[in-house]
Amino acid sequence: MNICTVCKSSNIDLFLKLGKLLYWGCNVCGSKYLDPKNYVSNSDAKKHYLKHNNSITDLNYKNFLLKLIEPVKDKISTVDIGLDYGCGFAPALASIFKSYGFKVELYDPFFFPNKDVLLKKYKFITCSEVVEHFFNPSDEFDKINNLLDNNSWFGVMTTFLPKDELFENWYYRRDPTHVVFYKKKTFQHIGYQRNWQVFFPSENIVLFYKK
Repeated sequence: MNICTVCKSSNIDLFLKLGKLLYWGCNVCGSKYLDPKNYVSNSDAKKHYLKHNNSITDLNYKNFLLKLIEPVKDKISTVDIGLDYGCGFAPALASIFKSYGFKVELYDPFFFPNKDVLLKKYKFITCSEVVEHFFNPSDEFDKINNLLDNNSWFGVMTTFLPKDELFENWYYRRDPTHVVFYKKKTFQHIGYQRNWQVFFPSENIVLFYKK
C-alpha cells in the first residue's frame, strides 16, 4: 500500500503524472512527493551533487546559507556541539559556524559517511538544502529526533511548495534528486508527530525546538 513518505498517512492522492514521473499528494501533512519507483540511483545522485558549486568563497552562496545560520546562531552558545546533517562534499555551512566559534560535526551518506557521529547527541542540527532529497523523510526525521539532545534546535532550509498550478514548471521540482516537497503545514505536522515546537523565522526556513 502506498503511504505518505513524510507522515506515513494512507490518505493520499495521485497529484501529477509527467511522462513516467508520478507525484503523490498527502491530504494530511500537505506534502508532495515523487513515487519511489522514480528515484534516481545513488550513483547518479552522487554525480549530480558533485556538480553543485557550494564554495564558501562565493559571497552569494554564503549569504544564502546565512539565512539558516543566523536564526540558529541566535538560539545556541559556543559551548554547544552541532551536527551538519547532509553537509555535502564541501561543508560550507559548517565552516561558517566554525568561524563563529561553534563546534560542528559532519555527516553525509555520500561524502562524510562517519557513522560514529550518529551515536552522539547534539544541541543543534542543520539541514541546508537536504530534506528535499530524503527518500524516507519520516525515518530521517525520527533519526534526527534521536540525535537531538534535550533543549535543542533543528534548523531546516528548503524551498517551500508553490501553489499547485505552479508545481509542474517549478524549477525546484526539475532537479532529479529532489523527491519530496514541503509547505508550512507539512513542517507543522512533522513537529506535531515528534512533539517539537515549530517556528518560521523567514521564507523557506523552519526551526524546530525539542524540549
